[in-house]
Amino acid sequence: MGADGGSIPDRRDLVKTKGKSETTDKALLRELFFLCALSKRPLTRPVVLDPLGKLYNKDAVLEFFLDRSRYGDGDRICGYLRGVKDLLTLNLTPNPTYTSPDPSTTASVSQRAPFACPLSLKEMSGTVPFIALRPCGCVFSEAAVRAVIPNLTRGVPAKSSSAATDEAPDAAQPVVEKKESEVVACPNCGKDILPTESGTVSPINPSREVQEDLLEQLLLSRAAAKAGKKRKAGAMASKGESNGVSGEGDVKAVSAGRNGTPAESEAGPLPKQKAARTTATPAPAPTINTLDPGGSGRQSVAQKLAAQEQKRLAAQAGMSDAVKSMFKGKESEKTGGAADFFGRTFNRYA
Repeated sequence: MGADGGSIPDRRDLVKTKGKSETTDKALLRELFFLCALSKRPLTRPVVLDPLGKLYNKDAVLEFFLDRSRYGDGDRICGYLRGVKDLLTLNLTPNPTYTSPDPSTTASVSQRAPFACPLSLKEMSGTVPFIALRPCGCVFSEAAVRAVIPNLTRGVPAKSSSAATDEAPDAAQPVVEKKESEVVACPNCGKDILPTESGTVSPINPSREVQEDLLEQLLLSRAAAKAGKKRKAGAMASKGESNGVSGEGDVKAVSAGRNGTPAESEAGPLPKQKAARTTATPAPAPTINTLDPGGSGRQSVAQKLAAQEQKRLAAQAGMSDAVKSMFKGKESEKTGGAADFFGRTFNRYA
């Protein structure tokens, strides 16, 4: 360090510190709770919620399903939606202090949120997190509904739930343990809900990281459902093939065949042609050609060697005397020198 003209590095030049977490603009977050994510129009009932927590006007989403090119960025915003089954119709509570905006007012004048929490009457404007209960669609502020139902699930995948638990205040964490099978009533409409199931809670306009996790969970659930349908169809097909019969007549025929007697119907004996079909004819046994070495039958090693020796002898029968003199039989004695000089192959011991 140093020795380069007086420049001394500081700690901030050498040590990398953790950057500040990205925060969403408050004005933009406010618009997410005020406007439809697809048509950019003010939210008016009926309002629906998608699996990622985005809010839409129901009529706008239906128009998008009919014509996906109606909104220019529709595929980028909600291209993962397949139909109405992916949406949840919300049971929103109107804000008693809300007044429709006057066209003469300026943009700097703050507007009241059109909807509020039925428990705490906090406005759904993005300042506090809101959640929706999946069975009934009622919308509450997260802190208020967790005060009433302490063991309510967080409704996010496992990767994001751990981080959210660490950052959440103590008041929002479950403090009372109850049985998983216990059913509680919704604080707003009174319908039965299972607070410990992961699909009971749907966050509204969560962070980008949570939306990515929810999208991944949605795609995995669709893939699992598709695989389950294929597996069920394959099981049904294999079950039908294993039965191999359909109707009472086939059952009688199978039972009669097992007893060794031809099957007869209630009207009388079967015709001759059908009776001939029922009698089983033994298939001819395959023959094995042991003389042909290239045949399909299995041959022993001795038989193959005998066949090769016959071929070799047959090939030597047509040789001339000059060619035969280059070869010697197995019984002849070994000779050296010039007698077999031209017939020898070269090696180091020659």
